[in-house]
Amino acid sequence: MTNPVLERVRRQVTRRPILVEAEPALPFDAPPGSEAAIERLWVSWAEVGVEAFRCAGEVEATRGIVAQLRERKIRHVLVDARTARAYPGLIAALEDAGLAVMSGSLSREEGPRYLGLGRWAAAEAGITDAIAAFADTGTIWVAGGQGGMRCASLLPPVHIALIRRAQVYPCLAAWLREARASGALMEWVEESSAMIAITGPSRTSDIEKTLTLGVHGPKEVLAFLIEEAG
Repeated sequence: MTNPVLERVRRQVTRRPILVEAEPALPFDAPPGSEAAIERLWVSWAEVGVEAFRCAGEVEATRGIVAQLRERKIRHVLVDARTARAYPGLIAALEDAGLAVMSGSLSREEGPRYLGLGRWAAAEAGITDAIAAFADTGTIWVAGGQGGMRCASLLPPVHIALIRRAQVYPCLAAWLREARASGALMEWVEESSAMIAITGPSRTSDIEKTLTLGVHGPKEVLAFLIEEAG
């Protein structure tokens, strides 16, 4: 025996048209890695104070990094393990140039961990790879977690980011859409302890509303865009 009241409710519900909301337009739309996306990224980087360099390959990028470090008289560099794996010749090239490179991971024990952090604090520059760069805002996405030390992008006064052309997306929404479809988003969420969004040098105006750079993070951000695929 059916309930007449429930039957009337069911009929009303099933007759009601299902509203499908249109997917909102992207803030900026262009194919990932396209020249249009890169041109917009260059404009955004200039607006937020990122010093950008375009390189044909990893070797040219490494030479450019060494030149920028020498220009700033930097001797101590922090490189996270994931970046070292993504760019196998990077640490050797830096050491061949006479730079002291710190890498690896910290101990889980409190005492040795603080000692390790103290050594890393001496780094004048940190080098990381990136998950993506977003053309509409100039934001560089860096992941913490397994092999990706957050210190490298946050602790030293100079942060150097390595980005491949294929990692340039028109906006965050475009990257999320692709990452959801491919399953990469869940992988990053599960493997990463933090997702760091870097939009130019660290800025604050807490004191007397005076803009100051480098208080809560790097004072300089350098981005090397590499044309060749990894």
